[in-house]
Amino acid sequence: MSIIERALQAAQKPATQQPRSSNRNTLPRVTELPLPTVADVPPLPLRATLATGIFPDLDRDIRFLKRPLLARLFAPQEQGEQQHTLMVTSDLPEAGKSFISRNLAASFAQEKMLRVLLVDADPVRRSLSNLLGVADRPGLMELIAGDAVQLSDVTLATDVEALYFVPAGQSREDATELLASTQMAAFLTALNDPNTVVVLDSPPLLLSSEGRVLADNARQVLVVVEAGRSTAADVAQVVDILRGTSATVSIAMNKVPVAALSYRHDMYYR
Repeated sequence: MSIIERALQAAQKPATQQPRSSNRNTLPRVTELPLPTVADVPPLPLRATLATGIFPDLDRDIRFLKRPLLARLFAPQEQGEQQHTLMVTSDLPEAGKSFISRNLAASFAQEKMLRVLLVDADPVRRSLSNLLGVADRPGLMELIAGDAVQLSDVTLATDVEALYFVPAGQSREDATELLASTQMAAFLTALNDPNTVVVLDSPPLLLSSEGRVLADNARQVLVVVEAGRSTAADVAQVVDILRGTSATVSIAMNKVPVAALSYRHDMYYR
């Protein structure tokens, strides 16, 4: 029995996929509904950071990973809400969660009826913002702190069609409080839309408080753990942290040697 199976045995739920709402087929194409972006910044070169063409097998695995995530994001919700927010996090640093978050976001954007907003919600490491060369630009922190007037002040276009990016902004001592604030909830509420998926690249859960408060605003949480490094105790602690949230939790093991994996895919759900 694997460490994930041992850690989740008590909390695991059947991974029954629910069909998406049929009325999405009548919605306008996302190319007709672009997000307002900062006009003086050229599209960010996100495509060059993706797995496509570099790791063909990983690209296939990302596509395999997104299907159950989309099924849960678009499962019927109470009170007619349209919240499609996925938080991608990890137990520990360097597990590859930022790599997976941007590849998942790009794969989501390939769906013909979707547009995707990828948000660097890690104000400490700011991995995606640094990777794309926009760590010095205002972003999420300024928006929820009230230093930016509206979403279009911080949203940047990318060279992947229908995929947009919000940098983390500048590090702040009150980052945890801001991410737990009503302003953060209002930011996500403003993005409630049947065409829009929000992907939050979150800090690791076991080393920061920011990731824990972000989970309260996500509908789906994907936890990336590293093969040969993450322990059963780490995974169990992550499950305990997320148990009090309303999000559906998925765990994906990353960096599994090909010989050990034999291309067998496993996802476990709470």
